[in-house]
Order: sequence, then structure tokens, then C-alpha cells
Amino acid sequence: MILTASDANELSMERDDMKHGVFTYYLLEGLRGKADLDKDGVITVDEVYRYVSTRVPQATGQGQHPARKGEVTGQIILGVVK
Repeated sequence: MILTASDANELSMERDDMKHGVFTYYLLEGLRGKADLDKDGVITVDEVYRYVSTRVPQATGQGQHPARKGEVTGQIILGVVK
């Protein structure tokens, strides 16, 4: 599974107030627990993608849209919320 910061023909934006690229900021925020959308204590690739694909366009005025490539059977767990 590949997650990219932006779709083809888009620039990946950085913001000084975030101290990261916009995608990286929300990816890290998601991995720290905010992407656990179903509140089961586990963060999956699907949850992280849903989280960043909502937050990043909002933060960039619809100028950047994360993309996902690849197929997976089952769930890929990226983290556990403490």
C-alpha cells in the first residue's frame, strides 16, 4: 500500500505554522490517535487514509489531495492507541 501526499499534477504544500508539510502534519496527528475513527484502539491504513484525505484538502483550500495506491486483503494495522 502506498500513500502519497498529493495526487498527480498537484504540489505538496508546506506551512510554517505546522512545521511540516501539510500531509506529514496530519499523517502524524492521525498516527497519534486522531485517525482511530471507529475508536477501537487500532489505527489502520484505511483509517489514516480517510483522515488525511479529509484534513489535507481542508487545510490547503482543496489544493492538495492525498492518494492511495495498491490493494490489500484484510487490514494493515499501523498503530495502537494508548
